[in-house]
Parts: sequence; structure tokens; C-alpha cells
Amino acid sequence: GLFLANIILFVLTYYTKTLPSLLFFITFLLCWALAMIPCFGWSAGMQNYYIIILMLCFFALHGRALYKFIYSGIVLVIRMLTIIIYGGIKPVADVSPITDKMLQITNISAVFISIIFISYVFSQKENEAESKLMKYNNRLKEQANTDQLTGLSNRRKAMDYLEDVNQKHSYECISIAMGDIDFFKKVNDTYGHDAGDEVLRSVARTLVEKGLESSFVARWGGEEFLIVLPDCNGDNAFMALERIRKGVEDSVIKVGDTEIKVTITFGLAEYGYNNNVEDSIKEADEKLYQGKTNGRNMVFY
Repeated sequence: GLFLANIILFVLTYYTKTLPSLLFFITFLLCWALAMIPCFGWSAGMQNYYIIILMLCFFALHGRALYKFIYSGIVLVIRMLTIIIYGGIKPVADVSPITDKMLQITNISAVFISIIFISYVFSQKENEAESKLMKYNNRLKEQANTDQLTGLSNRRKAMDYLEDVNQKHSYECISIAMGDIDFFKKVNDTYGHDAGDEVLRSVARTLVEKGLESSFVARWGGEEFLIVLPDCNGDNAFMALERIRKGVEDSVIKVGDTEIKVTITFGLAEYGYNNNVEDSIKEADEKLYQGKTNGRNMVFY
């Protein structure tokens, strides 16, 4: 009956997860061991239940590490006093050798199972906490590398990407393009900033949908976008950008009852490993300026 009560209390302690139930279970275990040792003798192994108490004090009781060491020290002192008082004591009850062995097997099994269960529960909690922390860190990293308005990679992520490409030399050729929405300030002035934000989102979607599957697209800043086309020479990149440019030109952006149409200009440069990332971006930016000067809505290469 008492052993069954022990199991029930253990289960209730696990499911309620309250401090009173935990302290009550620890107290019950302590009293259980102290009461059963004189009854069945030292060899029955009732004193092994102190190991469960020790684990619960260290893992289940919340608080500073100092307190946990103090609780563990108290358990150690009680264990020593138990040895001094009950060590080698003969059982009050008439226990046969077979019953004594069965008691030893039962008690050590209960202790082992409890230790395994407690270890599993708290290792699972630790793994869950670590998993949540990793997911949270990944989410923070993703947010730090993502433009919140368009959902594209931001300038910081773009620079990391280009630096990584430069170090690995994993592509035979790379093309870099800078794109800028034509007369974007006029859109903001005419329709308002909310409409301007919708135009940016729409253009960003077109850049992704109409571009190459392998392309890297980022919002560089304001109404300016960076497109990196791996394994794509200037001629092929020109055709891909023309498809994007046409897609932007043909799109109708609806903001409420208003329909807005915009165009985009690209400056295109081939990225060579003999120069650095900044030089290639600067070249693409200069060609973008030339495209703006020569009439806009074009790919200048």
C-alpha cells in the first residue's frame, strides 16, 4: 500500500509540477526510507531512495545554484546520520532470504526507474529549451537580414552573400545589376507613402517571380534593388533583366481605387574575381545612372 502511495505521489508530483507537491513527495520519500529501514533491515536497500531525493533537490527545485548545493548537502547529512543510526541493522519483521532479495530487487528497480525517468524529463526540457533558443536566434538572424517592407534580403545580407561568393569562387561567372524604380518620388508625392510602399512590394515580387531561379535579390535601399545572377554572363543576364523590366512595366498596381504603373531601370556589370565586390557594385551603379540619363526604363549594359 505504501509503495503504491509512493508511485501515486510521484505521478501527481510530475503532473502538477507545483512546489508543495514536490516538497510533500520528498518528505514522503524521506519518511518512507526511515520507516522501512528498521522494518526490513539495511540490506533491503530502502536507503537508496535518498538518491531520488538528491536528484529532485538538484534538478526539480528551482532557485539559485547555491541553494541547490545546500539542499544536496542536507540530504548528504541525513544519509550519514541514517548510516550511523541504522547501518547494518537487522529487520524487525521476519524476512526470509528470498523476500530480502525480492525487496532489494524491487527497491533498486524503483530507484533506477525513477532516476531514468527524472533524467529523461529534465533532458527533454533542456532539449526543448535549447531548440526554442535556436529557433529564436534563427528568427532574430532572419529578421536582421530581411527587409521588413518587401520581404527581400536587406543590404547587410547582400554584402554577406557577395563576400561569401567572392571567397568561395564557386561560380564561373556572375552578373550584378542595380535597379531603381523610375520617378518613385513622384509616386510618393502624388499617391502618398502607403501607395509608395505598395509599389515597392509589387516591384519586389516581380523581381523574384520574373527573375532566374538562382538569382539573389535584395533591397539595397529606398527604391533601389540589387540582383546577383550566379553562373550567368552579361548577355544572358541582360535578357533576364529585360524580362523583369517588361514585367514591371506591364504590372498594374492597385491601391484602393487607384491604379499605378511604374517602370524600372537597371545597370548591369559582370563581376570578376580580379576585382572586389565594391568595384562591381560601383560599376553597376554607374551604369544605372547612365540608364537614367539615357531615358530610363531600360537595362544599361
